[in-house]
Amino acid sequence: MALLEADYEARPLLESIERVGSTGRSVVLVGAHGGAGTSTAALAIARGGDRGVCLVDADLAGGTLGVALGLKPRIGDAGLAGVREADGTAFATLAQRAPFGWFVEIGPRPELVWLIRDGTLRALTRQAMRQASLIVIDVARPVGPSCEPVLDADVVVIVGHANRLKTINQTQQRLTRLGVDAARIVVCPTAPTIVERISGRLRGKLNCIDVQHGDELLLLIEGRIASLGPRKRG
Repeated sequence: MALLEADYEARPLLESIERVGSTGRSVVLVGAHGGAGTSTAALAIARGGDRGVCLVDADLAGGTLGVALGLKPRIGDAGLAGVREADGTAFATLAQRAPFGWFVEIGPRPELVWLIRDGTLRALTRQAMRQASLIVIDVARPVGPSCEPVLDADVVVIVGHANRLKTINQTQQRLTRLGVDAARIVVCPTAPTIVERISGRLRGKLNCIDVQHGDELLLLIEGRIASLGPRKRG
């Protein structure tokens, strides 16, 4: 689905995005606690894909994915807060080109996220699904509008340090109470220290996932999607 390299530079996004009928799959990353590593995991998954990936920074407390990608802030950009509810051009308006496909920052100005209308993030995600084969959404700690992609996701990944399994379990319980199918949840325990990260184990017993590379996590996600199939969306 990727466009030619020349299109990346020569044509505006509104003119160059492909108008296709296919629907991509969505993966949402949720943090069990602060500093869990959802942004690192989301970026690794996106970079592990092809140019048909759309990475969405939906951390309403202020995401850092744009900085990690080296993208300069757009002056006056209000993100999704500046998009009308019924406006069908949210993706084309907010998406920026990235090496793997597209990047969308929902709330570049955290002080304005309360202006995001219900349904606009869900609408943007579905618009992205018509352009990208995989949508990776970092919601960090889902609240308000950022709960919408969690409920719609093909797979929800809970990221948390392996020594905080109780917090991870509590997060999983909250998601199931919210309405997320437990079968679509993937738990990603990460190593909280450098030594444990290098060894890949916690206390010599529990395997940890290195989210800086994302290969193992991507395989888990692909396996879960393949076994369950895509979500049926209304």
